[in-house]
Amino acid sequence: MIDRYRLEVLVSQTGHAELWRAHDTALDRSVALRLIPADDPRAPHVVAAARRAAGVDDRRIIAVLDVLDLVTDEHDRATYAAVVSEWVDGRTLTDIQEEREGEPIDVSEALPLVRQVALAIQHSHEVGVQHDRLRPSSLLIAETADLDDPFTLLGDSNVVRVRGLAVDAALWPEASPDVRDSDLHGVGCLFYAILTGRWPEGLTDGMSPAPRVGGRLLPPSQVVAEVPHAVDDLVMRAIDPTVTADDRWSPFADVSEFVTALGGLDATSSRWSFALPPTRPDSVGRRILRGVGRTAVAAVALLAIGGLALGGVRLAQGADSPWGVSPTPMATEVLMDVAVGEDPLLGTDTPTGEIAIVAVTDFDPRGGDGVEMPDLVDGAIDGDPATAWTTDIYYSADLDGKKGVGLLLDLGVSEAVSAVQLEFLGSGGSVKVLMAPEPYGKVSKWTPLASARGVGTSIDLRSPRPVVGRYVLVWFTQLPLVDEYYQGGIKEVSVLR
Repeated sequence: MIDRYRLEVLVSQTGHAELWRAHDTALDRSVALRLIPADDPRAPHVVAAARRAAGVDDRRIIAVLDVLDLVTDEHDRATYAAVVSEWVDGRTLTDIQEEREGEPIDVSEALPLVRQVALAIQHSHEVGVQHDRLRPSSLLIAETADLDDPFTLLGDSNVVRVRGLAVDAALWPEASPDVRDSDLHGVGCLFYAILTGRWPEGLTDGMSPAPRVGGRLLPPSQVVAEVPHAVDDLVMRAIDPTVTADDRWSPFADVSEFVTALGGLDATSSRWSFALPPTRPDSVGRRILRGVGRTAVAAVALLAIGGLALGGVRLAQGADSPWGVSPTPMATEVLMDVAVGEDPLLGTDTPTGEIAIVAVTDFDPRGGDGVEMPDLVDGAIDGDPATAWTTDIYYSADLDGKKGVGLLLDLGVSEAVSAVQLEFLGSGGSVKVLMAPEPYGKVSKWTPLASARGVGTSIDLRSPRPVVGRYVLVWFTQLPLVDEYYQGGIKEVSVLR
């Protein structure tokens, strides 16, 4: 017992902080009970944050019911600060992605979900309370919600619940992205995650990291199919162009402006239309309308030349979640390629075609013997997916402390390389593709082409612009888990202009 609360189930434990499902014996109801040892330096900050959050009255935000400064357990063995909140049965974004087996959430389903989150955060800001730590685990979807009938969610504050208001930031005060508005950024990241199943800030709460090319975050439409460019605009402007390293989007001023723009999207119509914000009709409205127009034109062009390049997203390797989410390694595919002749980031015509690989060798400059399974290298370029080059066996994902290992491809002459197609053994590893005019022994001397973390069994890595060089290095920096050890492998590799 803690005060009048009977502890029933330990939901999660991160460091010294514990989250319990408990029973309020006075009111006969289940509650969530967060316990922090009284001598923990975070305890006074958590108590102060919980009291601020308790002043926010919004059904979409999981309410703080009670705050206890100093309480002891029933045996007087320990003293805690305690935060008592509503107990809500629901699913996190990670849970939903697992249930859907990689099938992305449709835009018409995503819009009402993110709208409720944004409205909740907007209301909390109006009373002066920031969340400051929105993550995949911050969003709960009620168990009764039917994502196959999304329009029932419109305006339903009992379906979407936001947890951890102010309190989570006090519990985990680690550095956050360098953005002007952490909550606007967090809402944008949640929107991105709902659409793609990937998190823009890296592996978080068991959700795989979003793909990047040259350090640039790809917009949702380049990760999953059928996301209009108008929605890309909303997502990327909320995440913040200073983080996405792209000057195509001007940032929203705050969550309220995002809510206004989001309210202009008509999710129930067969056409995507906007009610333009009155304060910025020229810049925002025209860019949105241009995005809708580009979507229609691009769809016709892609159908005419043979179709779309599609990709799904799935959870790769995970990390501990403060809410007890248990990630499971699964296959991952990333949409990185586009129709012939169109560069996804530059929008200009680029030459295409496969480049012949004249020789292949293993590359292990930091290994004790300097080699990495050299007898298997031909398996990566023989056109037979039943054969493969593999790394040695390691006992940790970071190659037991080594910087990496890889496969060195010789193109015979210098070529302008735009993309590399890879088929892997296993999923969940991280890989870089690098270029050089010579087979340098130091990886730092190579020029990056593209990279990806938490990759699946196949991926097309494309550069924003071609990189010239004779040698291509496929460099593993993290290895996937295979049975009880870690090992990378390449079944097939192709180099494209």
